[in-house]
Amino acid sequence: MNTRPAWGALLFGALIVIAIFFSPIWLEQFSGYIEEDEVQAPFPEAFYLLSNEAQDLYTDLYEGDTRQMAIDLVAARLSTPVDVQEANLPAIDPNPGQVQLLLTGAFITIDPLRGAIGTASIYRLSDGRDVLRVEDFDAINGPDLRVLLSAHPRPATKEELDQSPQYQVDLGALKGDQGNQNYLILDPSFNIDNYTGGSVVIYSARYDLVFSYASLTPASSPGL
Repeated sequence: MNTRPAWGALLFGALIVIAIFFSPIWLEQFSGYIEEDEVQAPFPEAFYLLSNEAQDLYTDLYEGDTRQMAIDLVAARLSTPVDVQEANLPAIDPNPGQVQLLLTGAFITIDPLRGAIGTASIYRLSDGRDVLRVEDFDAINGPDLRVLLSAHPRPATKEELDQSPQYQVDLGALKGDQGNQNYLILDPSFNIDNYTGGSVVIYSARYDLVFSYASLTPASSPGL
C-alpha cells in the first residue's frame, strides 16, 4: 500500500500549523501567554515626579550592588515630611539678653539626592550651655539621619568627615526634615574654637552618607 500521499498531507498540514503559529496575527492574539513577564518598576508612582537626574541616579544605585540602599533612600525621600517647631532661643533662656550667637552657616545641596536649605547657628546660653539652633530647615530626607558637629569645613563624604574624628560630636537623631529645632551640645569636650571654620553635618548613619552640611563662621555680632 502506498502511503506517500498521506505522509505528504501530514507534512503539508504541519507546515500550515507552524506558519499560523508564527504569523503576526497569531502572535498578537497570544502574546500575553508567550512573552516574558514585564519587570515591575521598583519604585512607587511618586518617584516619577522627581527630576530626571534624580531618577537616573536612584536607578543606577538600584541596578548596581546597592539595591537596598536605593530602596531605602527613595522610601525616606517620599515619606511624609516631619515638621518640628521648637521655641526660639531667647524665649527659652531666663536671661535672653545674655544669650550669645557664636557661629553660624547655611546648609547646602550636594547633589540631586542630598541637600538641605536653612541655617545652623551655635548659641551660648546665659548659664554657659551651648546649643545648636537649626532654622527655616528643609532637607531631602534619608534613612537614619543624625546631626553632627565636625571640624572639617565642607565634608561631603565619609572620608572627609573622618579626617578629624577627635572633633566629631554626635548631637543625636535629626528631629525632623523640616522646621526650627534645638540641639543641646552636652559633650564635655566641646570647645567652640575647634568648630570655628568647622561645620554642622546631616549624616545617614545607616549608609555613611553626608546629606548636607553648613560651614560655620563667627557671627558678625555675638549678641542677639
